Amino acid sequence: MRKLITTLLMLLPTVILAQLTTTNPDTVCYQTTALSTYQIPSAGTGTYTWTVPTCATIVSGQGTNTIQVNWSNCPAGLITNAVTVGFTSSAGCPATPVSLNVLIYQVIPTITPIGPFCANAACVTLNATPVGGVFSGTGVTGNQYCPGTANSTITYTYTNGGCTFTATTGAVVTPVPVLSPIQHN
Repeated sequence: MRKLITTLLMLLPTVILAQLTTTNPDTVCYQTTALSTYQIPSAGTGTYTWTVPTCATIVSGQGTNTIQVNWSNCPAGLITNAVTVGFTSSAGCPATPVSLNVLIYQVIPTITPIGPFCANAACVTLNATPVGGVFSGTGVTGNQYCPGTANSTITYTYTNGGCTFTATTGAVVTPVPVLSPIQHN
């Protein structure tokens, strides 16, 4: 009986580690400075060893069952086995490590170029991809740009999956020339 209990206690960290509490893959916004938290249920007394790719930084929690990671320096795309945790019990028994993939999510919005414009010219419709974002800037109302008398910066903000991405473009506005009266002799 004692041997059975010892065997079960040795297997316990492996069973618990298999329950990483994040959906695989985890999705992180490209260049975000918000920290991501990863945890596993406690496997008892021992040491947890977490690893992440060199582009990421474990900010806190190494050695515990919960860590916080900064992904802001990682390139966009899927990183397989991006978060890995191992555990060694106080009796020296190692558990089988578990891993989690991380998707660094990026969308690159683009604005269809506009202008140049003469001061106070007619309004034009703004277009951008992907659709569904919001335009802002001086002279912008909804998806219309109405040139005033000065240059403007137009921003397009697109939000998807909890991530926000922006694109900007300039609207060049040229003053309308004023002619002097005709001179005659």
